[in-house]
Amino acid sequence: MRPLTDERRFQLLRFLNRHQLRVRDLKPLDRALTHSSYAFEKQLDGNNERLEFLGDAVVGMFASRYLFDLYPGEPEGVLAKHKSSLVSGNVLGRRALELGLGPLLLVGRGEEQTGARQRARLLGSALEAVVGALFLESGAAVIEPFVKKVILEPCMALTRSAEYGDYKSQLQEYAQKIGTGSPVYEIVSVSGPDHDRQFEAVVLIDGGIQGCGKGSRKKIAENRAAMHAHMVLLKKLEPPD
Repeated sequence: MRPLTDERRFQLLRFLNRHQLRVRDLKPLDRALTHSSYAFEKQLDGNNERLEFLGDAVVGMFASRYLFDLYPGEPEGVLAKHKSSLVSGNVLGRRALELGLGPLLLVGRGEEQTGARQRARLLGSALEAVVGALFLESGAAVIEPFVKKVILEPCMALTRSAEYGDYKSQLQEYAQKIGTGSPVYEIVSVSGPDHDRQFEAVVLIDGGIQGCGKGSRKKIAENRAAMHAHMVLLKKLEPPD
């Protein structure tokens, strides 16, 4: 990996300080926020994919314990469904966006031009890689409170609000406020057996995809896409630090 610049050190330390985290070495965190496209472009010897693999397992482990305690008496099948929703790529990605990982993520020019910093699944993978890096640096006992408080509890709130909140109306009002076209929703895929359908929706504004979401019903998928789009638009218009 390349040596860290003073600016990069400042960015990473600011993220750590915001969450009361300490590490001995910033390089694993830097790697966790280095996408393969950037590593290829800069001819670096590593990217965040291995740390994502580790972080996925760590987040899954803590999520299992969190749900086990949260839903005492629920059978394995119900817990598995809760976990699938809680640590899905879209939900983790939305949480990563809220945490401000987009500006910290190093991506190649091509990915930059296609809006990689706002792409939920890519950001979710980066968040998992960050957890993997912190796990290696600090161990399970230190990072479990961070994962629970900063990732799992807010993600649980996201999954509930995405199902029950009226984000389509909020997005419509916000689009009118900032002077864009009205949101248009499309169901882009349907998967799963008849008794367990999974719909994937996207929302387009002025012809561009601004958000995506999945759910067991079309309305839930569209609502989650609207929530994602609202967050993306707010982030785009947010003044720089």
